[in-house]
Amino acid sequence: IGLNIHLSCIHGIKSNILQTTTFGSHHACGVLSDVALGHAVSQGAGFVICPCCFRSNPHLRVSIPKEDNGNLDVELVTAEEFLDVDPDQYTSLKQLAELQGDIKLASKAMHTVNALRASAVDRLWQSKKGSQERINTSVKTFPIGFSTRNFCLVGKYDVS
Repeated sequence: IGLNIHLSCIHGIKSNILQTTTFGSHHACGVLSDVALGHAVSQGAGFVICPCCFRSNPHLRVSIPKEDNGNLDVELVTAEEFLDVDPDQYTSLKQLAELQGDIKLASKAMHTVNALRASAVDRLWQSKKGSQERINTSVKTFPIGFSTRNFCLVGKYDVS
């Protein structure tokens, strides 16, 4: 896979991600998964994101595409705004996803969180004005023997 990735940080506060064709993130703790997905949508890039825990990094903000007087820009929003979910209900769902001792229930909650993320990507991708590209977003799993956090979000874009 040919990757064209450029990341620059200025004083550790602002980052510009330019000319990216694919985003990859492994062990993306909590809201960091949403941040990576927001960057992928803003840049029109494919992605493979492997979330880890679900309650970490609540202070992070997600960049989403925003049209401003005909120009595309980004807006920073909370994870709950990115996902379009009720904050209290989402807190409960994340607690279930972190549940120890009941892997069946935790897996259902993890799948639900990741399905919300996939839905947010699809919704935002479609809202990008003038976008001829389509995104095929899916939630995948790998064997639980490697990790109990065995979900991945995959986004393949298609210009057809």
